[in-house]
Amino acid sequence: METAPTYDELKQEVIRLKERVAYLERLLYGAKSDKLLSKVPEDQPSLFDDLFKEALDKKASEIEQAKKEIEKEAQERQAKAKKSPKRPGKYHYHGLEERTTVIMPDDVDASQCDVIGKDVTRVLHHEAARVWVEVIERPILRLKSEKNALRPKFFQSRPSRPVIGGNHVAADMLSHIIIDKYRYHLPEYRQAKQYADSGLKLPVSTINDWVHAVAGKLSPLYEAHRKDVLSTSDYLQIDEVPWRVADQKGKCRHGYAWQFNDSRPDSHGLYFLYLYGSRGGHVPRAELSSFHGAIQTDGYGVYDYFEEQENITLLSCMAHVRRKFTDAQKSHPLLSAQAVKWIALLYTLEENLRSRNATCEEIAAERKAKAIPIMDAMEVWMESVSSQCTPSDSMGKAIDYAYKLWPRLRRYTLDGRYKIDNNTVERGQRPSVMGRKNYLFSKSDVGASDNAIFYSLIESCDLVGINPLKWLNFVLDNLHDDSSQEEIRKLLPYYYKKTRE
Repeated sequence: METAPTYDELKQEVIRLKERVAYLERLLYGAKSDKLLSKVPEDQPSLFDDLFKEALDKKASEIEQAKKEIEKEAQERQAKAKKSPKRPGKYHYHGLEERTTVIMPDDVDASQCDVIGKDVTRVLHHEAARVWVEVIERPILRLKSEKNALRPKFFQSRPSRPVIGGNHVAADMLSHIIIDKYRYHLPEYRQAKQYADSGLKLPVSTINDWVHAVAGKLSPLYEAHRKDVLSTSDYLQIDEVPWRVADQKGKCRHGYAWQFNDSRPDSHGLYFLYLYGSRGGHVPRAELSSFHGAIQTDGYGVYDYFEEQENITLLSCMAHVRRKFTDAQKSHPLLSAQAVKWIALLYTLEENLRSRNATCEEIAAERKAKAIPIMDAMEVWMESVSSQCTPSDSMGKAIDYAYKLWPRLRRYTLDGRYKIDNNTVERGQRPSVMGRKNYLFSKSDVGASDNAIFYSLIESCDLVGINPLKWLNFVLDNLHDDSSQEEIRKLLPYYYKKTRE
């Protein structure tokens, strides 16, 4: 027989439910950021201050000096930014065709006048994309002298290599379909409407067949790209992104794609790995079995395995920690606000370093001198205030999450190339999330795997700084079934760019 809950248990449950309601209300109606809901006045004493001074008396002067230096540089940087706004006063263009129209006055004979000056106005125009059909004729020739020969010799040029089976659609057409879908998030049925407006009636099923055929053609390139990132990089950021798969009648299931981002300054790109939608730890363990270097992840438990691997340095994400403390503001506003304030100081330091284009060596030195003391102080603070929070409330959960990951969070200071958070890899998920909101789901694991191929290669073009449409058009024209591994390698976005520099 179950006993009735006590008054204290009911009170804790009410507090927990209030925190949950406040959290959900913030998700619905609040700002989608990690900023403070309310600011703590600089001169207002708080519980954080008392504990901080008591526990960290020996480090106070060192931290205060770092704080002053970071804030001073930030003020100078922000003042300079206000004087030189980033937004241009008018649009800029590069490489666009210019067509000149000369308009002479109507009330004078121009041949009787000298031109002593002119006013020039540039007007931006747009021409709708044209779809056209190339009719390829291959005449069959016979020597005139063999007109009456029993076995005359015939001559005919070889047919061009088809991009996909049938040879009835060109690389430029396929490239536009793929880029419209995976870069501009335009579903196939909307593309079919656009082409119908241009006079071409294409069934959606035909477009879908072409998309999958192109994925099959690019599959060797994707595998080569995946191998290249793993073999050349020593710093990967990793995350999982949910992709819906509608392979069951009347309902969707949640599958997951793993994203591996080469986060070195000279990045080779990123790739998505979809393995039957699994989010299990066997996926990254198998993928990184031969990897040597640093990986940066969130606090998902499957990554704990890599803490024990000698060939891997495991880093964590400060943005996730900040988010946890931000979510705890309703229950512990002073503690949460101060925690977020100190984390913001670490981010201000990073922005200062970026703005002055600091070298990796300078970044590592600055972090060692300024970030490490702040993180040491926060670690002692978490130990001090943890006794004031129950494990079930949001502040207790935030402290528990951060404290467990703190050794991994500190490691970004070891190398100037490392980042303070995993935001780069999360930004890389945006195109797939935008696409998911438009074409909703994949109909099978095969379709999701094809999506992984396209997102990997197209987003890698963005990362290395090349035009995805031009690159894809070139690749489809030059990638063949008998292409060698070296020829395939030269078509990868990173090496394609190198050949054109």
